[in-house]
Amino acid sequence: MLKNIGGIMYECYPLTAAQLLNLTNIKDGATHEVENIGTGQYLQMKLNIAALREALNRAVERCESMRLRIWKDPDTGEQWQYVVPYQNEFFEYYDFSEWKEEKVTEVLDKWTSQPFDTFGGKLSRIVIVSLPDGYNGFYINVHHACMDSSSVIAFTKDVIEIYSSLFYGLPYPKPMASYIGALKKDLTYEGSKKYQRDEEYWQKQLELPEPMYTDYTGQGRLLQLRKENKNRKQRWGLLASSDGRGNTITYELSVDSTMKIMEFARQYDLPVSVIILHAIRTVLSKFNNNEKDITITDLVSRRSTLDNKKCGGVRMHAFPLRTIMPLNTTVLESIRMIKKAQDELFIHADYDPLKVFGGLAEKFGGAPGSTYASVDFTYQPGTLAAIGESLKGIPFKSRWYSSGKQPKPMYITAMHRPSDGGLNFYFGYQTECATPEEIEFLYYFTGRVLFRSIENPDKTLKEIIDMT
Repeated sequence: MLKNIGGIMYECYPLTAAQLLNLTNIKDGATHEVENIGTGQYLQMKLNIAALREALNRAVERCESMRLRIWKDPDTGEQWQYVVPYQNEFFEYYDFSEWKEEKVTEVLDKWTSQPFDTFGGKLSRIVIVSLPDGYNGFYINVHHACMDSSSVIAFTKDVIEIYSSLFYGLPYPKPMASYIGALKKDLTYEGSKKYQRDEEYWQKQLELPEPMYTDYTGQGRLLQLRKENKNRKQRWGLLASSDGRGNTITYELSVDSTMKIMEFARQYDLPVSVIILHAIRTVLSKFNNNEKDITITDLVSRRSTLDNKKCGGVRMHAFPLRTIMPLNTTVLESIRMIKKAQDELFIHADYDPLKVFGGLAEKFGGAPGSTYASVDFTYQPGTLAAIGESLKGIPFKSRWYSSGKQPKPMYITAMHRPSDGGLNFYFGYQTECATPEEIEFLYYFTGRVLFRSIENPDKTLKEIIDMT
């Protein structure tokens, strides 16, 4: 639909369910920087700054979602999105090579804490950066309504491959896919046969008995809520922050330990994500008096096709992944039950998550912000390892920076390091909801359960819990 925005006519489109899911984090009281994604992508090599500027410009030109704008109609309050034409940009260069990396991180965290004008302004910032120890690359801060982590990885890969073509004469990378093309397909979903099948599935889930909230710190929060609400049978929890203030703690798993997980996944033909989910689920059970009914919020990237992998934008949906297991369930049975539940969730992941969460609260009388999951989880299998023949073997590192705000009380991301393939676990948390000590406690027991499980796949959940 054509809209007159600032005297210019733009082809505008409604926001997607994934975008609206992200914007609820702003509506819930946090300021706009809660939606910032700040990352740095660095190679341990000298880079030609002019060639990198050109590569960045060409990558932005090829990625429509990097030129996305969101507009709120002042008369109706309706929200629309549109793509502005490409304009060449002179990306600033900052030389931090003589600084300590901790000081550089402070600066880049501060940059990441600067909010974008969500409704009308530019939604990204790119700066070329030199770090200590000979690392060079670029910092990017982008609004979550126009990019997610998968998009950032795809964009980075495109920049490096374009640079390799410009500077080393390697083949020019194939075009990125159209964000608008993917968006148009998404907008035909509601009312389709696929939508009807998904709605039937999620309605059946809502017909099940009420789930049980299991907190990553134990039963204390739920018991306190029951006392406050004078309801000894209350099953929903409430994790909330007044302003979204938060932090990120990163734990690096060794390559050897990562390979043990990968080998177990290959041996039993299982996704790595469900093995990690099994560990988190078992810990939540352990911390909550061996509870059998566990819900974790599972995030789905919705990028199964090549076009969706390369179209940019935000396609991440989040849904409750609920499993009910008796304590005599074995490790392998547990992981396969989680896989079955996740497979079903993935099949129906195009549905609007806000309808699912809203339906749960409405049916069971949960207060605004109520939940049955204390942990959100996502696994990112993609890395930047394959970035062009001339760069193979050159050390590469990716850094995630904090805006000082977090959209969720507890968000665990497992992602492979581009340098060696080992797993990093990122714990993004709101400081009103968790302490660093509680995060460390959760990670410690998740690791113990994870490795006890893959070492003893025929043991029961009760035996694994007792071993940890």
